[in-house]
Amino acid sequence: MTNHTPVTLKFLAEKLKMSVSTVSKALNNYPSINTYTKQRVQEMARELRFTPNKSAINLKERRSCIIGVILPNLLDHFFTRSIYGVEQFATQNGYNVIISQSHDELEKEIQSANMLLRSRVDGLIVAISKHTQDFAHLDQFEQMGIPVVYYTRNPSFNLSCHKVLGNTFQGCYQATQFLIDRGHQKIAYLGGPKMINFTHDRFNGYIHALKDNQLPFSSALVAYTDFDRENTITAIRKLFADPENRPTALVAFKEPILFDALKYLRTSNHPNFDQIESIGFGNNAFISYLDSPPIASVEENPESVGENAIKLLLRLINQEIDMKNHQKVMVDCKLVVHSDTH
Repeated sequence: MTNHTPVTLKFLAEKLKMSVSTVSKALNNYPSINTYTKQRVQEMARELRFTPNKSAINLKERRSCIIGVILPNLLDHFFTRSIYGVEQFATQNGYNVIISQSHDELEKEIQSANMLLRSRVDGLIVAISKHTQDFAHLDQFEQMGIPVVYYTRNPSFNLSCHKVLGNTFQGCYQATQFLIDRGHQKIAYLGGPKMINFTHDRFNGYIHALKDNQLPFSSALVAYTDFDRENTITAIRKLFADPENRPTALVAFKEPILFDALKYLRTSNHPNFDQIESIGFGNNAFISYLDSPPIASVEENPESVGENAIKLLLRLINQEIDMKNHQKVMVDCKLVVHSDTH
């Protein structure tokens, strides 16, 4: 046999006078094979420099060992951190991850889904775009027996699906309660894009905290922004327009829009700017460097959200959970207080 001919499982089996399946099991340390046989096979494999053909093994198992992830934007710190949780656990379990960004556009999300389907991924984790209302491009995975886990964005149009979500209702409730306990009566809510395709759990948390504390709800204290700066400034102007009904505290959907809001209020010399106490979702690392940080942050634990998503997906891939037995996993948020002095 020349040096260039790869040693096959069949060749190894013939040399050892054993069946191919026994040799394969011995190489994979099957408990049903006795120690002596395992040693003989493994020594011979080492001697002949036998390397298992990875693609042949994958083909046999009909697995690509690739997980697809579609998310809106990696510039969003939340998604960057959540991917860390996905990748860590995937790698430990012998999976590679392909990440695709939709930039919050449905067309791009559909293209990404089709690309990942052609790449024969074993499973898909997806945070839907803000325009996703029809799920045909994602349903095709499940129709082919490939499990899908929705994460971080709760698809209100798709009730029968597997999902892993941050408990933003509880996070926003805690933030609002914290501000009420500090004596605030007029707390504004600055929301993200007013989309109908994922549920507004944060807003519901805010409303419930007001209700449970017998504080009246005022629609004048609620505004929405589409994440861009101009939009945020328009929303803030609306919230702080009425001198008779000015908020003394602010809860924001995400910290970047909170920072835009605070910067605008500071530069436009808003009266009592120093007294405004604010909380946003994110707990960004650079807050510790700010001269006047928000009083607290809602830490969403994105790494844990990512890790829970991949754990659920692998259990579905390994058929430990039936695909039709829809799971909902909630990851709690935590209120992180930065300073009590103002």
